[in-house]
Amino acid sequence: MQEFKTKTIIVGAGAVGLAVARELSLKKMETIIIEEMGEFGTLTSSRNSGVIHAGIYYKTNSLKSKFCVKGNNLLYEYAKQFNIPHKNTKKILVASSEDQINEIDRIKDQGSTNGVKNIEKLSEVQVSNLEPLIKCKEGLLIPSTGIIDSISYMRSLVGEIEENGNMIAYNCSVEKVYLDNEDFIVIVKSIKDKEIYKLKSKNFINAAGLKASDLAKKIEGLNDKFIPKTFFAKGNYFSLSKNPGINHLVYPIPEGFGLGIHLTLELDNSIKFGPDVEWVENMDNYEVDINRKKSFVESIKKYLPSIDVNLLSPSYSGIRPITNKKDKSMRDFEISDFNQHHIRNLFNLYGIESPGLTASLAIAKYLSKQIN
Repeated sequence: MQEFKTKTIIVGAGAVGLAVARELSLKKMETIIIEEMGEFGTLTSSRNSGVIHAGIYYKTNSLKSKFCVKGNNLLYEYAKQFNIPHKNTKKILVASSEDQINEIDRIKDQGSTNGVKNIEKLSEVQVSNLEPLIKCKEGLLIPSTGIIDSISYMRSLVGEIEENGNMIAYNCSVEKVYLDNEDFIVIVKSIKDKEIYKLKSKNFINAAGLKASDLAKKIEGLNDKFIPKTFFAKGNYFSLSKNPGINHLVYPIPEGFGLGIHLTLELDNSIKFGPDVEWVENMDNYEVDINRKKSFVESIKKYLPSIDVNLLSPSYSGIRPITNKKDKSMRDFEISDFNQHHIRNLFNLYGIESPGLTASLAIAKYLSKQIN
């Protein structure tokens, strides 16, 4: 059995795990990332809408509100510094009926409370002037929303991590984690050749996303009461083969568990719609069911009645880790550390769903301050 020693082990090479490793690399802290897949960011981080979120919806003082607003600024700065393809498209949130207008006011107030700047209320005429094809009663213009090439962003993080002398071990699964005095011993198995490795580190960060709860159960000495159940919310997307002339992201008022079927621009100016919410039991099926097209069309027509539904086709799907399925208002990121479980230098990240991509650099800065 080969043995290695490092300062910090991170499990999960998605946007958050990579951002944390990059931040630690900048501090010259030796770090190894363990990734089960054969490439970085293949699950949640690359199967989302690619939106740079502003942070208007999230509960006051929640981790989502704090990390999203700060992460928004950091992500734009990073994209400019490293020439990551991105675009500040801005977003229009639309109220499609009179009874949704109060929600417009509430969301505007919440966004302002969270620190989102320059939110502007729009009349029906003002929305029409910006987007002639969009129909609504009122709207909000959120200037800080945009889109980014998530793959290019993560590739850049990987480049920085490796340039600073750290590494990512792909195709490796964590078999067991236990403490030896104050060090973590992590038993890792190579998926390809079945070889077993023993890694020792001072710090252990669980950024395994969809599998964060499963990984936490492999940590000896961690009480199960500190491990939330992770539910899987599949989000399907449909694409429009031709952009009829839309220039902003367009979001309906959130209904149900998600943010509603919204219109997102791609960097090539094509259009996709989604995600919806489909509860699934596992992560094996990413196929988009064509039968979901009907519900997509019903939602889209509320704000884009002229859509040619014949041009709408299944695109792709992603799965989000949800730790609170009952109460949407209480959904938040969870960073479980010594204050919860009383194990030093252990950080479990649960429920890192949207806006995880936007928040990744802010989460990384927060964690780096906790690690030495």
